[in-house]
Amino acid sequence: MRKKHALLIIVFFIIYLLTFLPNFGVMNELRFIGFLPQSLAWVLFLNAINTVIIFIVYFKFFKPFAQNVETLLKNEKESEQI
Repeated sequence: MRKKHALLIIVFFIIYLLTFLPNFGVMNELRFIGFLPQSLAWVLFLNAINTVIIFIVYFKFFKPFAQNVETLLKNEKESEQI
């Protein structure tokens, strides 16, 4: 399970780094994909993939963590009241 999580995080950062390629002169030719320049289409596509990965990471890691902390705090408050 940890390998899967690490792989997901690594994929996110690799895709995030690929969004900077147009800043380094890669894909700076004036080609159009649809009505968008190639570099803008590339960055928008990778950002869409990153958005999906961020939602996956949120629901797999942060939401369960927040729920666990909430139950721990709730149990702690109940034990203090008794």
